[in-house]
Amino acid sequence: MSIGAALRFNAVAVTARHLSAMSPARLLKFTSGWTITLCGTFIILSDVGAASAPLLRSVFGAIRSAML
Repeated sequence: MSIGAALRFNAVAVTARHLSAMSPARLLKFTSGWTITLCGTFIILSDVGAASAPLLRSVFGAIRSAML
């Protein structure tokens, strides 16, 4: 096993030990907090993607028309 794989496995083992040592209520709070954070990030990124699509379309259209 290489050093990188050993360090990665050690990080996973430490995280698993830390999470298993939490009380069920605290673990639920922890996971729901991260779930809310990840869902919020996804919503923000999808909104940015939807807002930037017309801008990107117009930039690519201008580039395509300049090349023709």
